[in-house]
Amino acid sequence: MNGMTLVLLSGGIDSTATLALYRRKAVEVSALFVDYGQPAATRERESAHRIAEHYKTAMNSVRCTGLGALGSGYIKGRNALLLHLALTAAPFEVGQVALGLHAGTPYVDCSAAFVSEAQRMFDLYCSGRIRVVAPFINDDKRGVVGFCRDAAVPLQLTYSCERGGHEPCGSCLRAKRRAGFRC
Repeated sequence: MNGMTLVLLSGGIDSTATLALYRRKAVEVSALFVDYGQPAATRERESAHRIAEHYKTAMNSVRCTGLGALGSGYIKGRNALLLHLALTAAPFEVGQVALGLHAGTPYVDCSAAFVSEAQRMFDLYCSGRIRVVAPFINDDKRGVVGFCRDAAVPLQLTYSCERGGHEPCGSCLRAKRRAGFRC
């Protein structure tokens, strides 16, 4: 598809892999970080900025307030919110919005079916001119990390913890997965 790619960049492994993948292609890429009140927003934003700088990618940020206290773990509607904010912030009329989703998670909004439904919503607004893409949707976490290692992705710049402490907590799902791959 012609046009620009906007990568939703959380500062974690999966979104960083997605940015790295699109930076390797001959397409124009930008990134968007969303602070939706998550406990790890500060750490994630710091990582996202370092990663965007590493890949020489322009990054914008959006802050969404008023959602109340969000805990760690599953947040219903999270990826739909991120996609709709990205659609609203997209600096193009033709292109794609890329998410770092992968197979093997228990969350409904990390599935191929979710991506398909999100595309239907985008089509209402854009008549197919902006696509929702999740290049790792058929890979598990091991596949994403394998890509990162093969592509020399700077995993040390990423942050993976839902709680937002200085160091990953080691007990939330994201921190456990990260520890399992010694990133």
